Amino acid sequence: MVVSPVPNTARILDYWLGGFHHYPVDVEAAKVFESLYPNFPMVFRTLRDYISRVTRYIESQGIEQFVVFGSGLPTCGNVHEAVPQAKVLYTDIDAANIELGQKILRDNPHADYIFCDATNLDTLDRSVIDRVLGTIQRLGMVFVGVSAFIPDDTLAQMLDQLYDWAPAGSFLALDFDGEALAQYQRVLELLNSMGAPLHMRNPTTIRPLLGRWQLTQPGIVPVSAWQADALEKPAQGREQVFMYGCVVYK
Repeated sequence: MVVSPVPNTARILDYWLGGFHHYPVDVEAAKVFESLYPNFPMVFRTLRDYISRVTRYIESQGIEQFVVFGSGLPTCGNVHEAVPQAKVLYTDIDAANIELGQKILRDNPHADYIFCDATNLDTLDRSVIDRVLGTIQRLGMVFVGVSAFIPDDTLAQMLDQLYDWAPAGSFLALDFDGEALAQYQRVLELLNSMGAPLHMRNPTTIRPLLGRWQLTQPGIVPVSAWQADALEKPAQGREQVFMYGCVVYK
């Protein structure tokens, strides 16, 4: 086994989610984050539960083909496990994630993992889409854990490009880092030192970024509160919101 000398965010999340695809260096980094905010594991377990709910909702709309952007590792309830009958193409820009993800999925005929820079859809190999997903009628897309690292102008342009690229009737699930993390300055400093400055947002600043995409109910809410059958937005109150989520459609 080759042990990575550098911690990897996806493997840290795998550790927090109870997976098996991480190294001691990732555990050490996870412990540093936990020393600054002990509830980090629960925050990301809540986010993974959100991925499961939104993908099952999208599947319930008759969609059986998914593309996942900035996927991390395909473990611990990620998309192909949440909707096992669907065809799923995971993508990322991190070579380590892609290599490990391909190993994890090598015996799964309905899922694969390839390179794609979500800011440039031309990097998505159409031949692989055809091989893994087949002819696309409508598409489910998952864009979770990505937007926090993208400034507003680039993100708005990216979501607009996704709108043009996706067939009519497609759905897109997103998350956005909330502003609660701003009070944990040492966490932000640690993330910045890893080259990952965060863009924190709230529903008012998120809505314009969605452009032509149409919001489904319950709109933009904390990921812990997102439910497909909710008739209205839950009251926000004074809850610390680390991540907002929404599902939009074309």
